[in-house]
Amino acid sequence: MSESSRHETTQPPSVPPPPPMRSWHTTARQIQGGIGLPVEAVFHYDPDDPWAVRVTFRLPQGRFVDWTFSRELLRSGTRVLSGEGDVRLWPLRCGGREGRVRMRLGPAGAFAVVDVDRAGLRSWLGETYVAVPEGAEAARIGWAAETSQLFARP
Repeated sequence: MSESSRHETTQPPSVPPPPPMRSWHTTARQIQGGIGLPVEAVFHYDPDDPWAVRVTFRLPQGRFVDWTFSRELLRSGTRVLSGEGDVRLWPLRCGGREGRVRMRLGPAGAFAVVDVDRAGLRSWLGETYVAVPEGAEAARIGWAAETSQLFARP
């Protein structure tokens, strides 16, 4: 190796920055009495919290409602009925080329039903799996920090 191409340093090699948070802005439909009312929705994915997806709905009154659930549940809900309890998702074959995904959010008696574009959701989910491939999520977690936070709580 020639001296001109050899580089020595006492610093560790630089680590590439983490991929940026990925967001998808869309207009969902809140289903009330068989009518779909437009609702702004933003799906967020942070590679540093690799198993979670957060959805923020902006209601017509200017209020915001956040829901957090697993990325795998969201992906599964684009294909088949998925979830239990407060979150249920399933594909609908109407409403566009690939249909829509229906989301039932909340406990029995006090839930909201929201539809989102299935093709757009699948495309955005694909980007999250490029950022953090399936099976690589655990490598993104700072386990020492998570453990100390867990045991620091009263």
